[in-house]
Parts: sequence; C-alpha cells; structure tokens
Amino acid sequence: MHGTLRDMHHSQAVGIHTNCSINMKKLNFTFFFFWSIVFLLITIIGFTPTFLLRPLYRETSLPLYLILHGVIMLFWFSGYFIQNLLIVKGQLANHKKIGIYWFMLAILMAVGNLNVVLNISNEIMTGTPAYFGEIRTIENSGGFVIGNLYFTLVSSFLILLAYIKRNAPNAHKRAIFGASFLLLTPAFDRFIRPFGLPEIFQYVGSFIIPISLLGYEILKYRKVHPMTFLVMAITFLMIPIIMAIVTNDFLINAIIKFLG
Repeated sequence: MHGTLRDMHHSQAVGIHTNCSINMKKLNFTFFFFWSIVFLLITIIGFTPTFLLRPLYRETSLPLYLILHGVIMLFWFSGYFIQNLLIVKGQLANHKKIGIYWFMLAILMAVGNLNVVLNISNEIMTGTPAYFGEIRTIENSGGFVIGNLYFTLVSSFLILLAYIKRNAPNAHKRAIFGASFLLLTPAFDRFIRPFGLPEIFQYVGSFIIPISLLGYEILKYRKVHPMTFLVMAITFLMIPIIMAIVTNDFLINAIIKFLG
C-alpha cells in the first residue's frame, strides 16, 4: 500500500515536471517577443506622467483628440505584446484570428494619428491656443507636425506591407516591428526625458532599436532580410527628410496650410 502511494506521488511529480518542461518549451523567448515587452513598458512609463496619471503631474487636461490618440496607442502596443506572446506559445491560429481585429485597429490608429496632425495644424493656422495655454506657430510646432506626419504615413505603409505579407512570417514580423518602432518614437521621447540626457539622444537614442534588428540578423543568420533593409532605410532617412522639410519655409508652410 505504501509502495503504491509512493509510486502515485512519484508519477504525479513526474507529470508536473513534464508539463512544466513542455510549457517552457512552448514559450520560445524570441527577439521580437523581447522587444514587444520593452515597447509596452516604454509606452506605459512614457505615458504615465502625461496621460495615464496626468492629474498627478499636470494642471492642464488633454483635448479629446489626444485622449483618443493615447488610448489607441496603448491598445496597439498591448496588442503587439499579445500577438508576440501567442507566437512564442505556439498559438498561431489565435494569432491569425486576432490579427484581423488588430489590422482594423491599425486603420483606426492611422486615422487617429492623422487627426492629431490635422488638429495641431489647424491650431497653428488659426492661432487657437493649445490645451497648455500657448499659441502654436510653425516655428514652435512645425517640426512636431511634420515628424508625426512622417511617422503616421510610413508606419501605415509598413503595416499595409505586413498585412500583404501576412503569410510570409519573416517579412510580416519585420514590417510590424518597424512600424511599431516608428509609432513608439513619441513615447520614447517622453520615456527618456527624466534621465536628463543630451537632447540629441532623445532623437537618435531610439535608433538602437532598429540597429538591434540588424545586429540580430547578422549574428544569427549571417544575412539581412530585405524587409530589414527597408526598415533601416526608413529609419535613417527619417531625420534628413524631416529636417529638409522643416528648414524649407515654402514646403513647411504649404504642408501645414494644406493640413490646417
């Protein structure tokens, strides 16, 4: 009897150990899963003083268009984490099922981001005081408009590519990664400010993220995926393109006047 009980306890222990081993194997910790966690943390930490817990840090409230923008961005990066979690757990069917709704969220996000650009352009053109009480001008807000317009258009392009390449996993996940990196830029700026680093780091510090993708591919595969080349090109052309527009009085005035 005692021998039988010992055998039962031993069998249960082996079963639990086996199940844990299987679960650990199913949770395949990948490069993209790692960054999905980091992206979500940066968004939450960056948005805490300016959005999530704003009443504790700021005296002014946000307009509706920025509240909607913040909510959608939190949903996006939460979704990015969940989608990567499903992949590392081997739940590809659920990943694809949720992906349909996530693509719909991407459309809503693009509209929301564009709405922010349009509202701020309108404030510049009409001289309407911003929510923080100051008057926006091309000089103090033009770069913000052009930068966010670039992020919105290019990230939307990459998300569309990811949808087209949804049955080509290597291209799909790199396109989504690139789009998410671009969308992260405003949150990264808010995340890095408290560290008191030089201002230039607020602009180029986030470049560590796409560079890590390049390093990952070279170290692991000894080659670079074509989609990664596209993400790198978009990343390193970002500042030259934005600066070329911002420093051209005719271009920036024409764009903001059109948007406003």
